[in-house]
Formats: sequence, C-alpha cells, structure tokens
Amino acid sequence: MQILYKNDTVKQQFCSEYKKKWRYPEQVKKKLESAENFILNSESLKDVATFPPFHFEHLLGDRKDEWSIRLGNTGYRVTMIPCDDAGKEITEGDILLHCKMIKIVKVTEVSNHYE
Repeated sequence: MQILYKNDTVKQQFCSEYKKKWRYPEQVKKKLESAENFILNSESLKDVATFPPFHFEHLLGDRKDEWSIRLGNTGYRVTMIPCDDAGKEITEGDILLHCKMIKIVKVTEVSNHYE
C-alpha cells in the first residue's frame, strides 16, 4: 500500500524517517513504526482492516470521513482516510465492502485518544 499525508506535520508525526524527532513514549514509537511497516507491506486496506490488534474503526461526528487504527494499549491512534488510485479521498460508499481494492490511505493524525 501507499501512504499519503494530510500535511507535513502529520508526515513528521507518522513517517519513521522522522523518528529521531518523535516525542512519544518508547512503546508508542515501536508500535508506530510497526504500524507504518504493516501498512506499507499490505496488499490493500483489507489487510489493515482485518488485522485484529488495529481495531480498525469508522469515526463519527466531525470526523465521519475518517477511520482509525489503535497502537496497542498505548492510548494512541492513527487516523486515516482511504483514497482511490489517483489519491482522491473516498468518503462515500461502503469502504469495508471495497477495501480489497483500496491501495492508498491518507494519514490525517497521530494522537493520544485520551488527551
């Protein structure tokens, strides 16, 4: 799969090429790097959606177009929006039904869900 980023700040939060600048607890750093590697090595969004530790879920309210994965029991999550082959965000339709064809995600945030 391919990973796009909402902006440079998000890229620095998630992309392991910036890991020397990360200010996360050590456990979060390891989980974040593992999540990035897992996504990059996945065939499609289906691999991410069906990987139980991620608890892939659709968000609600103001973030209804976004999905999230959890970084273990750290309290941190990564939010993302599935994209089509041209990199355009997919915000309508049944994402889970078509996730086998989705090969690009746009990471929108890395955050501590409980802060």
